[in-house]
Amino acid sequence: MLDLNLLRLLLILAKERNVTRAARKANITQSAFSHALNRLREQLNDDVFVRTRNGMEPTPYAASIIPVIGNVLDRLDAATRGAHPFDPMLDAHTFYLGAVDYFEFLFMPVLTARFKTVAPNVRLSVDILSETIKLERMEMGQLDAFIAVDSLQHIPHYFHKHSLITDRYVAIAAKTRTDLPDRLTLSHLVTEAQIHLPAVSSGADHIDRWLAEQHLYRPLAAVVQSYAVAGRIAVASGYLMCVPFRIAKELATMLPLQILELPQGLPAYELILLTHSLFDRQPALRWLTDELKNAGIDNSGPAVSAIPCPLIPKKTGL
Repeated sequence: MLDLNLLRLLLILAKERNVTRAARKANITQSAFSHALNRLREQLNDDVFVRTRNGMEPTPYAASIIPVIGNVLDRLDAATRGAHPFDPMLDAHTFYLGAVDYFEFLFMPVLTARFKTVAPNVRLSVDILSETIKLERMEMGQLDAFIAVDSLQHIPHYFHKHSLITDRYVAIAAKTRTDLPDRLTLSHLVTEAQIHLPAVSSGADHIDRWLAEQHLYRPLAAVVQSYAVAGRIAVASGYLMCVPFRIAKELATMLPLQILELPQGLPAYELILLTHSLFDRQPALRWLTDELKNAGIDNSGPAVSAIPCPLIPKKTGL
Protein backbone atom coordinates (compact mmCIF):
# COMPACT_ATOMS: atom_id res chain seq x y z
CA MET A 1 0.00 0.00 0.00
CA LEU A 2 1.31 3.44 -0.91
CA ASP A 3 2.39 5.78 1.86
CA LEU A 4 0.28 8.94 1.75
CA ASN A 5 3.30 10.99 2.79
CA LEU A 6 5.13 9.86 -0.36
CA LEU A 7 2.21 11.03 -2.47
CA ARG A 8 2.30 14.42 -0.75
CA LEU A 9 6.01 14.73 -1.65
CA LEU A 10 5.11 13.94 -5.24
CA LEU A 11 2.74 16.93 -5.32
CA ILE A 12 5.37 19.22 -3.80
CA LEU A 13 7.97 18.20 -6.40
CA ALA A 14 5.42 18.69 -9.18
CA LYS A 15 5.04 22.29 -8.02
CA GLU A 16 8.69 23.12 -7.25
CA ARG A 17 10.39 21.09 -10.05
CA ASN A 18 13.54 21.11 -7.93
CA VAL A 19 14.54 18.54 -5.27
CA THR A 20 16.33 21.05 -3.06
CA ARG A 21 13.40 23.48 -2.99
CA ALA A 22 10.91 20.63 -2.62
CA ALA A 23 12.83 19.22 0.36
CA ARG A 24 12.87 22.67 1.99
CA LYS A 25 9.10 23.02 1.36
CA ALA A 26 8.51 19.59 2.93
CA ASN A 27 10.73 20.52 5.88
CA ILE A 28 13.04 17.50 5.39
CA THR A 29 16.61 17.12 4.18
CA GLN A 30 17.44 16.78 0.49
CA SER A 31 18.82 13.30 1.17
CA ALA A 32 15.59 12.21 2.84
CA PHE A 33 13.56 13.63 -0.05
CA SER A 34 15.69 11.78 -2.62
CA HIS A 35 15.32 8.57 -0.64
CA ALA A 36 11.54 8.99 -0.52
CA LEU A 37 11.46 9.68 -4.27
CA ASN A 38 13.34 6.45 -4.95
CA ARG A 39 10.86 4.52 -2.78
CA LEU A 40 8.00 6.01 -4.75
CA ARG A 41 9.65 5.05 -8.04
CA GLU A 42 9.95 1.46 -6.83
CA GLN A 43 6.35 1.27 -5.67
CA LEU A 44 4.95 2.81 -8.86
CA ASN A 45 7.43 1.06 -11.16
CA ASP A 46 8.04 4.34 -12.94
CA ASP A 47 10.74 7.03 -12.91
CA VAL A 48 8.03 9.52 -11.90
CA PHE A 49 10.32 12.58 -12.30
CA VAL A 50 13.32 12.94 -14.60
CA ARG A 51 15.98 15.69 -14.53
CA THR A 52 15.92 17.93 -17.67
CA ARG A 53 17.21 21.37 -18.70
CA ASN A 54 14.04 22.84 -17.22
CA GLY A 55 14.33 21.01 -13.91
CA MET A 56 12.56 17.88 -12.70
CA GLU A 57 9.87 16.95 -15.22
CA PRO A 58 7.10 14.38 -14.56
CA THR A 59 6.91 11.31 -16.73
CA PRO A 60 3.69 10.86 -18.75
CA TYR A 61 2.47 8.40 -16.12
CA ALA A 62 3.23 10.79 -13.26
CA ALA A 63 1.61 13.67 -15.14
CA SER A 64 -1.57 11.59 -15.49
CA ILE A 65 -1.86 10.67 -11.82
CA ILE A 66 -0.76 13.94 -10.16
CA PRO A 67 -4.17 15.69 -10.64
CA VAL A 68 -5.97 12.61 -9.29
CA ILE A 69 -3.66 12.41 -6.27
CA GLY A 70 -4.10 16.13 -5.60
CA ASN A 71 -7.90 15.84 -5.70
CA VAL A 72 -7.96 12.77 -3.44
CA LEU A 73 -5.61 14.31 -0.85
CA ASP A 74 -7.60 17.57 -0.83
CA ARG A 75 -10.79 15.65 -0.12
CA LEU A 76 -9.07 13.56 2.53
CA ASP A 77 -7.74 16.69 4.23
CA ALA A 78 -11.20 18.26 4.17
CA ALA A 79 -12.77 15.11 5.62
CA THR A 80 -10.27 14.86 8.48
CA ARG A 81 -10.33 18.57 9.36
CA GLY A 82 -13.71 18.12 11.04
CA ALA A 83 -17.15 19.45 10.30
CA HIS A 84 -17.55 22.75 8.49
CA PRO A 85 -18.00 25.66 10.93
CA PHE A 86 -21.60 26.78 11.35
CA ASP A 87 -22.31 30.41 10.46
CA PRO A 88 -25.79 31.32 11.77
CA MET A 89 -25.87 34.55 9.76
CA LEU A 90 -25.36 32.72 6.45
CA ASP A 91 -26.20 29.04 6.83
CA ALA A 92 -29.76 27.82 6.26
CA HIS A 93 -30.68 25.11 8.76
CA THR A 94 -33.77 23.58 10.33
CA PHE A 95 -33.37 22.17 13.84
CA TYR A 96 -35.85 19.49 14.84
CA LEU A 97 -36.56 19.43 18.57
CA GLY A 98 -38.62 17.23 20.84
CA ALA A 99 -39.88 19.27 23.77
CA VAL A 100 -42.34 19.73 26.60
CA ASP A 101 -44.94 22.50 26.58
CA TYR A 102 -42.90 24.60 29.04
CA PHE A 103 -40.18 25.02 26.40
CA GLU A 104 -42.59 25.80 23.58
CA PHE A 105 -44.58 28.26 25.70
CA LEU A 106 -41.62 30.20 27.18
CA PHE A 107 -38.56 29.64 25.00
CA MET A 108 -39.97 29.65 21.47
CA PRO A 109 -41.12 33.31 21.43
CA VAL A 110 -37.73 34.44 22.79
CA LEU A 111 -35.69 32.25 20.43
CA THR A 112 -37.76 33.10 17.36
CA ALA A 113 -37.33 36.82 17.98
CA ARG A 114 -33.58 36.43 18.56
CA PHE A 115 -33.00 34.21 15.51
CA LYS A 116 -34.73 36.79 13.32
CA THR A 117 -31.65 38.95 13.93
CA VAL A 118 -28.71 36.61 14.62
CA ALA A 119 -29.74 33.58 12.53
CA PRO A 120 -32.17 34.72 9.83
CA ASN A 121 -32.03 31.43 7.90
CA VAL A 122 -32.41 29.15 10.93
CA ARG A 123 -35.76 27.55 11.70
CA LEU A 124 -36.92 25.62 14.78
CA SER A 125 -39.43 22.79 14.40
CA VAL A 126 -40.85 21.48 17.69
CA ASP A 127 -42.61 18.16 18.26
CA ILE A 128 -44.54 17.48 21.48
CA LEU A 129 -44.22 13.68 21.57
CA SER A 130 -43.78 10.94 24.14
CA GLU A 131 -40.31 10.66 25.72
CA THR A 132 -39.69 7.19 24.29
CA ILE A 133 -40.41 8.31 20.74
CA LYS A 134 -38.24 11.39 21.19
CA LEU A 135 -35.24 9.41 22.41
CA GLU A 136 -35.63 6.86 19.62
CA ARG A 137 -35.86 9.57 16.96
CA MET A 138 -32.76 11.29 18.35
CA GLU A 139 -30.80 8.05 18.03
CA MET A 140 -31.96 7.78 14.42
CA GLY A 141 -30.87 11.35 13.72
CA GLN A 142 -34.46 12.54 13.13
CA LEU A 143 -34.41 14.91 16.13
CA ASP A 144 -31.47 17.15 16.95
CA ALA A 145 -32.25 17.53 20.66
CA PHE A 146 -34.85 16.84 23.33
CA ILE A 147 -35.92 19.35 25.99
CA ALA A 148 -37.20 17.39 28.96
CA VAL A 149 -38.09 17.65 32.64
CA ASP A 150 -35.34 16.22 34.83
CA SER A 151 -35.83 13.40 37.36
CA LEU A 152 -39.11 12.13 35.88
CA GLN A 153 -37.83 9.61 33.33
CA HIS A 154 -34.87 7.31 32.75
CA ILE A 155 -32.18 8.84 30.55
CA PRO A 156 -29.68 6.42 28.93
CA HIS A 157 -26.00 7.12 29.62
CA TYR A 158 -25.19 7.90 25.97
CA PHE A 159 -27.29 11.07 26.11
CA HIS A 160 -25.59 14.24 27.29
CA LYS A 161 -27.58 16.37 29.73
CA HIS A 162 -27.38 20.17 29.85
CA SER A 163 -29.21 22.21 32.47
CA LEU A 164 -31.44 24.92 30.98
CA ILE A 165 -33.56 26.46 33.74
CA THR A 166 -34.87 25.80 37.24
CA ASP A 167 -38.33 26.92 38.27
CA ARG A 168 -40.62 26.50 41.27
CA TYR A 169 -44.26 25.51 41.50
CA VAL A 170 -47.11 27.88 42.31
CA ALA A 171 -50.84 27.67 41.78
CA ILE A 172 -53.07 29.72 39.50
CA ALA A 173 -56.77 30.33 39.94
CA ALA A 174 -59.39 32.65 38.49
CA LYS A 175 -59.44 36.07 40.12
CA THR A 176 -63.05 35.38 40.98
CA ARG A 177 -61.82 32.82 43.54
CA THR A 178 -61.64 35.41 46.33
CA ASP A 179 -62.09 32.63 48.90
CA LEU A 180 -58.53 31.39 48.42
CA PRO A 181 -55.62 32.64 50.58
CA ASP A 182 -52.37 33.98 49.12
CA ARG A 183 -50.65 30.78 50.26
CA LEU A 184 -52.47 27.49 49.87
CA THR A 185 -52.24 24.78 52.50
CA LEU A 186 -51.83 21.08 52.03
CA SER A 187 -55.55 20.82 52.71
CA HIS A 188 -56.28 22.92 49.63
CA LEU A 189 -54.10 20.65 47.49
CA VAL A 190 -55.97 17.52 48.44
CA THR A 191 -59.50 18.93 48.43
CA GLU A 192 -59.64 21.48 45.58
CA ALA A 193 -60.44 20.15 42.09
CA GLN A 194 -57.51 20.82 39.78
CA ILE A 195 -56.41 21.01 36.15
CA HIS A 196 -53.39 18.88 35.31
CA LEU A 197 -50.79 19.09 32.55
CA PRO A 198 -48.50 16.02 32.85
CA ALA A 199 -44.80 16.91 32.98
CA VAL A 200 -44.04 13.76 30.94
CA SER A 201 -46.21 11.55 28.75
CA SER A 202 -46.29 8.75 31.32
CA GLY A 203 -48.25 11.07 33.59
CA ALA A 204 -45.46 11.32 36.16
CA ASP A 205 -45.51 14.62 38.01
CA HIS A 206 -43.47 16.25 40.76
CA ILE A 207 -46.49 17.28 42.81
CA ASP A 208 -48.25 13.92 42.60
CA ARG A 209 -45.04 12.13 43.61
CA TRP A 210 -44.58 14.51 46.53
CA LEU A 211 -48.14 13.90 47.70
CA ALA A 212 -47.82 10.14 47.18
CA GLU A 213 -44.82 10.08 49.51
CA GLN A 214 -47.22 11.36 52.19
CA HIS A 215 -49.94 8.89 51.13
CA LEU A 216 -52.04 11.74 49.76
CA TYR A 217 -53.60 12.51 46.42
CA ARG A 218 -55.30 15.47 44.75
CA PRO A 219 -58.56 15.46 42.79
CA LEU A 220 -58.01 16.11 39.07
CA ALA A 221 -60.95 17.53 37.15
CA ALA A 222 -59.26 17.92 33.75
CA VAL A 223 -56.04 16.78 32.05
CA VAL A 224 -54.71 18.95 29.23
CA GLN A 225 -51.65 19.19 26.99
CA SER A 226 -51.29 22.98 26.77
CA TYR A 227 -50.70 25.66 29.39
CA ALA A 228 -52.64 28.18 27.31
CA VAL A 229 -55.69 25.90 27.24
CA ALA A 230 -55.30 25.14 30.95
CA GLY A 231 -55.34 28.84 31.78
CA ARG A 232 -58.59 29.35 29.94
CA ILE A 233 -60.14 26.38 31.71
CA ALA A 234 -59.02 27.77 35.08
CA VAL A 235 -60.76 31.08 34.33
CA ALA A 236 -63.94 29.39 33.13
CA SER A 237 -64.21 26.72 35.81
CA GLY A 238 -62.64 28.19 38.94
CA TYR A 239 -60.42 25.09 39.29
CA LEU A 240 -56.87 25.36 40.60
CA MET A 241 -53.80 24.47 38.56
CA CYS A 242 -50.24 23.94 39.81
CA VAL A 243 -47.72 25.29 37.31
CA PRO A 244 -44.11 26.51 37.24
CA PHE A 245 -43.85 30.14 38.35
CA ARG A 246 -42.67 31.55 34.99
CA ILE A 247 -45.63 29.93 33.25
CA ALA A 248 -47.96 31.41 35.88
CA LYS A 249 -46.55 34.90 35.30
CA GLU A 250 -47.15 34.67 31.56
CA LEU A 251 -50.68 33.31 31.97
CA ALA A 252 -51.54 36.01 34.50
CA THR A 253 -50.64 38.70 31.94
CA MET A 254 -52.88 37.05 29.35
CA LEU A 255 -55.89 36.04 31.46
CA PRO A 256 -57.70 37.15 34.66
CA LEU A 257 -55.72 34.79 36.90
CA GLN A 258 -54.14 35.15 40.32
CA ILE A 259 -50.90 33.48 41.43
CA LEU A 260 -50.95 31.66 44.78
CA GLU A 261 -48.05 30.22 46.76
CA LEU A 262 -47.97 26.50 47.51
CA PRO A 263 -46.95 24.69 50.70
CA GLN A 264 -43.26 24.41 51.52
CA GLY A 265 -41.28 21.35 50.46
CA LEU A 266 -42.34 20.87 46.85
CA PRO A 267 -39.50 19.79 44.52
CA ALA A 268 -38.22 22.16 41.84
CA TYR A 269 -39.11 22.02 38.15
CA GLU A 270 -35.83 21.51 36.25
CA LEU A 271 -35.74 21.79 32.49
CA ILE A 272 -32.86 20.01 30.73
CA LEU A 273 -31.54 19.71 27.19
CA LEU A 274 -30.58 16.24 25.95
CA THR A 275 -28.26 15.64 23.01
CA HIS A 276 -27.06 12.31 21.66
CA SER A 277 -23.35 11.47 21.83
CA LEU A 278 -23.49 10.39 18.16
CA PHE A 279 -24.32 13.88 16.96
CA ASP A 280 -23.61 16.51 19.63
CA ARG A 281 -20.15 17.43 18.30
CA GLN A 282 -21.66 18.84 15.12
CA PRO A 283 -20.96 22.61 14.92
CA ALA A 284 -24.59 23.51 14.18
CA LEU A 285 -25.87 21.57 17.20
CA ARG A 286 -23.16 23.05 19.43
CA TRP A 287 -24.29 26.50 18.36
CA LEU A 288 -27.92 25.65 19.14
CA THR A 289 -26.96 24.21 22.54
CA ASP A 290 -25.23 27.48 23.46
CA GLU A 291 -28.23 29.48 22.26
CA LEU A 292 -30.66 27.43 24.34
CA LYS A 293 -28.48 27.61 27.46
CA ASN A 294 -28.19 31.39 27.12
CA ALA A 295 -31.73 32.14 25.98
CA GLY A 296 -32.18 34.81 28.65
CA ILE A 297 -35.50 33.57 30.02
CA ASP A 298 -36.55 35.85 32.90
CA ASN A 299 -35.13 34.63 36.21
CA SER A 300 -37.00 37.09 38.39
CA GLY A 301 -39.64 36.18 40.91
CA PRO A 302 -40.07 35.93 44.66
CA ALA A 303 -38.04 33.32 46.44
CA VAL A 304 -39.75 30.28 47.86
CA SER A 305 -40.85 31.04 51.38
CA ALA A 306 -39.79 28.85 54.26
CA ILE A 307 -43.19 29.07 55.98
CA PRO A 308 -44.15 25.54 57.03
CA CYS A 309 -47.49 24.19 55.90
CA PRO A 310 -50.01 22.74 58.32
CA LEU A 311 -50.37 18.97 58.40
CA ILE A 312 -53.67 17.28 57.75
CA PRO A 313 -54.78 13.72 58.39
CA LYS A 314 -53.48 11.32 55.74
CA LYS A 315 -55.79 9.94 53.09
CA THR A 316 -55.37 6.88 50.98
CA GLY A 317 -57.09 5.63 47.88
CA LEU A 318 -58.12 7.33 44.65
